[in-house]
Amino acid sequence: MQAAAKTGKRLTAEARREHLLDVAAEVIGDKGYEALNMEVIRERAGVSRGLAYTHFENVDDLIVALYEREVAELDRHLDTATAGAHSFEDKVRAATHAYFDFVAERGGLFSTLQLRLTNRWFNPGSRPRLIKLFAFWSEAVQREFGVTLPVAASLARSALMASEMLVDAWRTKMLPRATAEAMSIDFVLAGLRAAAKR
Repeated sequence: MQAAAKTGKRLTAEARREHLLDVAAEVIGDKGYEALNMEVIRERAGVSRGLAYTHFENVDDLIVALYEREVAELDRHLDTATAGAHSFEDKVRAATHAYFDFVAERGGLFSTLQLRLTNRWFNPGSRPRLIKLFAFWSEAVQREFGVTLPVAASLARSALMASEMLVDAWRTKMLPRATAEAMSIDFVLAGLRAAAKR
């Protein structure tokens, strides 16, 4: 798609939209989140101002679309990783490893967006996927520990946030990956076991 976009070949609307998202991901990877704006994306993508705004109202709209695309990809990774896991502990281990792999493969894009998009819960496009992710883990916690669904949901959300923070510690070179991943698994399992007893 990049080659077609750069050679001036006409892309479909969906391919052009994906190309703009790819360019936004590149800008974040190369220059950081703060460097992202429609003019930079437009110039790097080699498209007119009008064409860029045909697909996204503004940079916030584009960032949300990029986040939604990343969440969809993470869903696929997690579904694949946990498909063969039978016990709760195996699911936590498989999902944590898949999450760290996902962040490694995507150059930290997802975790950067997670940390920056504090209002992602209020976005209508992101909300269903996030609800699916939290529902999966809430139900797993409820089954494993025999707690009420509201308690399970609170514990699942806390566990996911802890993993997110440990991924960030690895990405910012505070911890090596193996240490951060092991700490995430241990923290989540021990934390859930202790909290569920209350």
